[in-house]
Amino acid sequence: MERLLTTKQLAEVLQVAPSTVYFWVHSGFIPYLKLGKCVRFNEKTVLKWTEDKSKKGRLTYKIEV
Repeated sequence: MERLLTTKQLAEVLQVAPSTVYFWVHSGFIPYLKLGKCVRFNEKTVLKWTEDKSKKGRLTYKIEV
């Protein structure tokens, strides 16, 4: 079985406040599971989500004077 994280555990992993995670859930920004009244997060799914959200740096041009 995949590891499921609580909101508090996920907040620690992502280094954000639990209220931020709750806001993301409410706005549909982050993938989550609803088990009765409990909200849980599949660890592998969230790690993939963070990879998909990461952006590459801008291409810089060397300017010669």
